[in-house]
Amino acid sequence: MRLWDLTAGLAKLELAIKTLETKALDINDSWDDESYHRFCETYIEPLKPRMKTMADAIHRLTDVLANAEQQCRDDYR
Repeated sequence: MRLWDLTAGLAKLELAIKTLETKALDINDSWDDESYHRFCETYIEPLKPRMKTMADAIHRLTDVLANAEQQCRDDYR
C-alpha cells in the first residue's frame, strides 16, 4: 500500500497552470497593452519551464520513493 502520491498534486498543479494560461488569453481580448504583455512575460511565460523542471523532479522523486518502498518491503519479509 503506497502511503504517498506526488503525481496527484502535480496533475492538479498542471491543470491550474493551464487554466491560468487560458484565462490570460481570454483577458488578452480586452487588455492588450504594454502592461498586459509585461505581466505575461514576467508571470505567465516563466511558468512553463519551471513547471517542466518541477515535474521532472517529482517524477524522479517518485521513482526514488518507489525504490525505497520496495527495498523496505523486501527487508521486512
